[in-house]
Amino acid sequence: MRSAVKTLLGLRPGWEVCGEAQDANEAITKATELRPDLIIMDYKMYHSDGLAAADAIFKVLPDVPIVMFTLYKTDELEFAAQLMGIRYVVGKEEGIQPLLRAIDAELNKRPLLS
Repeated sequence: MRSAVKTLLGLRPGWEVCGEAQDANEAITKATELRPDLIIMDYKMYHSDGLAAADAIFKVLPDVPIVMFTLYKTDELEFAAQLMGIRYVVGKEEGIQPLLRAIDAELNKRPLLS
């Protein structure tokens, strides 16, 4: 899935995928090193979860937007993510278009329109 998302994002004009991570620790390290404009984070990750990784990233990069893209979207996860500062949780079953809209909304700092 990560490979497919990377390929699709790379096709968008003006967008560049600067890195990818296999687990939470690598995500934190790469975010700190690469300082991306936006991070797409899964919830289920090796050794930790996306909320814990996002929390650690926000401590170093408080203004970087994070969009969560996960198979495990629930109301509880969305609530926890929003409390932490993640505005958009997109279910993988929703497809790529909602993810692209969430990314566009974050990069342009505007509300998401369905």
